[in-house]
Amino acid sequence: MRTTGEGPLTVVVVDDERLAREGLAASVRSLAEQGAIPPCTVVAVCENAASTIAALRDHAPDVLLVDIQMPRMTGLEMLEGLEPEVVPPAVIFVTAYDEHALRAFGVHALDYLVKPVPEARVAEALRRAATRVAEVRALRAALETPPSVPSATAEVPYLRHLIIPDRGARTVIPVGDIEWIEGETYYVRVHAQGRARLLRERLRVLADALDPSQFFRAHRSAIVRLDLVREIKADAYSMSIVLSTGARVPLSRERVKQLEDLLRRG
Repeated sequence: MRTTGEGPLTVVVVDDERLAREGLAASVRSLAEQGAIPPCTVVAVCENAASTIAALRDHAPDVLLVDIQMPRMTGLEMLEGLEPEVVPPAVIFVTAYDEHALRAFGVHALDYLVKPVPEARVAEALRRAATRVAEVRALRAALETPPSVPSATAEVPYLRHLIIPDRGARTVIPVGDIEWIEGETYYVRVHAQGRARLLRERLRVLADALDPSQFFRAHRSAIVRLDLVREIKADAYSMSIVLSTGARVPLSRERVKQLEDLLRRG
């Protein structure tokens, strides 16, 4: 079995229990050797969030198999705190508890495996991961690399326009037309002028380049235009912002007060 793209899938396995992480890594290797899944290479086996973050930055893996319940920082908390470009295209949670499933999919998890995990479920999840990674690799290859976002100057401290490659042309979008920006692994999705356009840029670069009196980094994966905010909604597992366009944008709980303060002063 093969996957398209740039070679074998690279995988990081994370669990605070030694036997669990070594067993899962062994399953991945065995399935790959049997040809039950696309070619995979386990590039790191980690025991906590700190070592995982280092592995993600060092290896930029395609797939992350991660336990949720870990000491000091859970797998969910770790993922929620990372910049979008650091998060692998395919995240698969492996846990002894199923009550975290809804929150896991809130951080765009591809799959959610409950221990003890049958090897057949590991194989199924990795086959889905291969499809996701192939799609992301193809999209990354198709996106043109735009000029870098210009540095701020005394005369022009913040961006006034975004220039987005679009089928051989360049679409010029005034920042006042931007509704919100969604961060993905290798690119951002700019929602403006009634449609979403892809731009190969990092979300944090755009967050630094946009006027903070007009735009707010609401979540690790989202920037919103402040004058479009109409409602802040909360449920048991997540929070979101409802824009005047009807769009619903993720909101980090720790950023709620900052957003409310900005709206009161705006």
